[in-house]
Order: sequence, then structure tokens, then C-alpha cells
Amino acid sequence: MESSFDAFVYGNNLSSLSPSVTSLPAYTRRPSPPPRTRRELTEHAVELPANTSSVRAKKPWATLRVYSKAPAGTLPTFVEGEKINGSVTLDSSSSNSRHISSVKIRGELATGSHEVERYSFLDCAPVTLWSSKSASQTRESGQHWQFSIDLPRHVITSSGAVNDIHAYSLPPTFMERKIRASIRYTLIVHIQRSTFREDSDLQTAFIYVPAIRPDPPSPLRLLAYQENSPLLGPRADPKGWYSLPSAKVYGKLFNNRIVEVTCRLSLARPLSYTRGSVIPLSLVLTSKDYQALDLLSSPRVLTVILRRKVINNENNLGESKPLWKGHIQTEISREPAQDIATAVWWQRPDDEMNIVQNTATPRTRELEGEILLSKSLKPTFHISHFGIEYSVAMLPFATTSFVPSTTAQRFHNGPILEQRVEIATMFPKGPRPIAHSPPEYREQAPNSARSSLPPSRASLPPSRGR
Repeated sequence: MESSFDAFVYGNNLSSLSPSVTSLPAYTRRPSPPPRTRRELTEHAVELPANTSSVRAKKPWATLRVYSKAPAGTLPTFVEGEKINGSVTLDSSSSNSRHISSVKIRGELATGSHEVERYSFLDCAPVTLWSSKSASQTRESGQHWQFSIDLPRHVITSSGAVNDIHAYSLPPTFMERKIRASIRYTLIVHIQRSTFREDSDLQTAFIYVPAIRPDPPSPLRLLAYQENSPLLGPRADPKGWYSLPSAKVYGKLFNNRIVEVTCRLSLARPLSYTRGSVIPLSLVLTSKDYQALDLLSSPRVLTVILRRKVINNENNLGESKPLWKGHIQTEISREPAQDIATAVWWQRPDDEMNIVQNTATPRTRELEGEILLSKSLKPTFHISHFGIEYSVAMLPFATTSFVPSTTAQRFHNGPILEQRVEIATMFPKGPRPIAHSPPEYREQAPNSARSSLPPSRASLPPSRGR
């Protein structure tokens, strides 16, 4: 049976088969493909060299081995729900025959390079591997001990005040050069040696990936993914879309007349999207001015982006470095928002409303779009004063022929519409999402988004657990 990691990272889960139909004519059955083999575990080893100047002492005094499905040469990677399995080996020729060994896991949030800027949110109780004082524990041959540790799915934090207790999902590993805050996980083996000898620590960092799975989309969208057919819009599939409140935009067109355009942006439900997949979009523009519609419905003029915000309210922790502070103050310091992916657009084929040319009544332009998500996106998370949020934002129209009346939109100081969304790590149950944008339209996307675009109308590749 496949593990959750195999199904999530390597995409080995099989689609359900349709029921057999007895009225079909006889056929020659093709030979079944060989069964899928489970991916072998990679051994990640860390060695502690002997404290000697002799060049002959090449054999390490202690070795920590951790096993994961991450490729060789990378840090061990574990998905929520997986056990951390490993072993510790001590050199049997060492004269230090009495050792007390334990292993533990630490999760640490750092907001700077100083010690006072590091806060431990996960400190698992040490698991004793062997102790000379315990008669029930026996040393294995060659001084070799195996261990298996379960990571908690949630962490409870408290500042020590009454009723100030908060539960958070265990956050993902987060380390980026341009962001001074980081989240690190470390596996530590502590070796307490005999009297008059210094204790030793053997440790390795590892990657943790939370298992965030969106709810399934609407039945009509599931059917479209299963049959590889176009998605139905908000009018035909109202349960499958979330429509933001309409926004009216006023501006001067061609510097000779004031026009009004109503924008209605819809995002596919649920508002949670797996990295490596897509965010389906629908946009309806309404106006009495057909020239304004023709201009502003051009895909080159529309700018809808996926925006990331890093929240870092380190002042919330106070000056005395408490056990933990879970309370979020009203005033939150944020890193500059990043625009990390841009939507591509195309005209909806069945948009028959464009044919009407009666200037006395409003007319519409309806467009389909999608944002293609990189597989390397960090998922949405939040723990106390630190976290990552994502939103889909519609920015002012990118054309000099239409000048917005409001100062904010004129100087691009604020979006026309914005909706917070979640970035997940696992695909929802059922058929996987399909990219529907025509290949020629994808060239509009920036290089950062194009690097991981999937082929059109084909199942998207699995989301990697890194």
C-alpha cells in the first residue's frame, strides 16, 4: 500500500476504474503493467569524528543515520503524519564504554541572528536510546540503536497568563535569504559520556511539510477535470465559484470622455489551491461604452496577480523573552508584499453577449483566466506572530488610454479587488486540476511563473514536498 508521501510527492495514486459493462463485445486483454514499487528510502548520515590528531583515525566515533524519501544529497524531508526513523551507531572500539544516549527534536523560530531573537515552539521530550542505569535497556551489538519518533500535528503555546493558550498547526520549514525570519527543525542526538569526558551532540536539520489538502471542488468542475473539458462559468456553475463584490471604476477614455466600468471577479471554490496546480478565474466587465470594453477586456491590459505577504510581528514577544507569546497585537509589521504570479486571460468562447451592439444598454465582456502556481511555493501558515498569507488581487488597468479618476488607482497604490486565498501542499480528492489556458496566452506570464507551467489540458505534475 502506498504511503501518503508517495501519493502526494510522486503521484502514484491510481484513479478509480469504471464498472464493467457485460454487453460489450469480447476483447483481448492487454497484459497488466508491473506493479509499482515503493520508492526506497534515502539514508542521510551525519558523522562525529574522533577527537584525535592521528591521520589514521578515519572511522567516525559516532554516526547518526536518518531515512526519508528525499533525494540523496538533500536534507531529510518529512510530510505531516510520517515517522522519523533513524539509528545511532557508536564506535565499539572506543574506550568510553559507558554512554547515555538520547534523541529529541527541536523546532525553532528565529527573527534575527542573535540568541535573544530565537524562540523554541517545539521541544520534544528526549527519547532515551540506552542508559547504563536502566536494567531494562540492553545495548545492541556494535553499540547500534534504532529510533522512531512521531511529530505532533499541532503545537500548544502559552505566554504563562491565564487563558492565554493557543494551538497552531506545525508550520513548514521556512528559510529564505531575503527574509530575516526563519523556521528550522533539528534532530539532536545527545551523548553523555563517562566522567571527566565532554558530552557530545550529533544533529541534523530536516525539512517538514504540513499536509494541507483543499476540499473537493464542485461536482461540475470535478466532471470537467475528469472529462478534460472546459470549465463552466459562474452563471452555469454558481456553487463552483466565489464572486467578489462588484467594483466600479471611473476614468477618462482617450482623454475625451468619462466612462464607467463595473468589474466582477470570481475565483474557483474552495479558496484553497495546491501548489503546482492552478487558480481558475472568471472576470466580467460591464459598461455602456463599447470602446471602453474593447480596450479594457484585452488580456494585455488586465493585471490579476497572486500576492504574498510575510507577517512578522516580533515586537509582540516583549523584552523578557517569555516561554511563548500567542497573542497577536492589532499593529502588525509586515515585510513588503511580493507579486509572485500573474494570471493569463482569454475570451470565453460562449460569450454571446458580445454580439449585442446596442449603445443604449450596458454590455459585457466575459473572460476566463488562471494563475499557474509554482511547485516551490511555501504553503500558507501562521504561528503566533509569524506567518505567510496569500491573496489574489486585481490591479488597475495597464493602459495609457484609460486614466482612472481615483488617485490610488492612477498611481497603482492599491488594487481594485483583492481576496485572500490559501496555498495548500496536497491535491484534493478526485481528478487533479487541469490547466486550460491556450499555450499562446501563457507567454504573457512572467518568467517566474512560466518556469513551472504544466502542459495545456493535461494533468498537472505532483506537488513536491519541499
